Amino acid sequence: MTYRSRDNPSSTRGVNEHSMHYNAFNRDSAKLRRRITQLRIERGYTQEDMQQFELSLRQYQRIESGETKNVTFANLYKIAKAFKVRFSDLFDF
Repeated sequence: MTYRSRDNPSSTRGVNEHSMHYNAFNRDSAKLRRRITQLRIERGYTQEDMQQFELSLRQYQRIESGETKNVTFANLYKIAKAFKVRFSDLFDF
């Protein structure tokens, strides 16, 4: 088990610029955002429409814009259900 300290930036929550996964994480995050946006547009939904699927408008906007890097499993689940796709289909990029 690794001790996580506030003084050690490479051990902070998430993937940051000190992580060996940083570039791949950012690339895949961008692909996921494009996939989510693509599915929303294909379904004819606006960002505002996503509120009907128990998603906060501002949070959804942050997901699509990339402001939110660590999207919760719960929000990804709601997004998949809104688009009537399997959870794994969100990652079909």
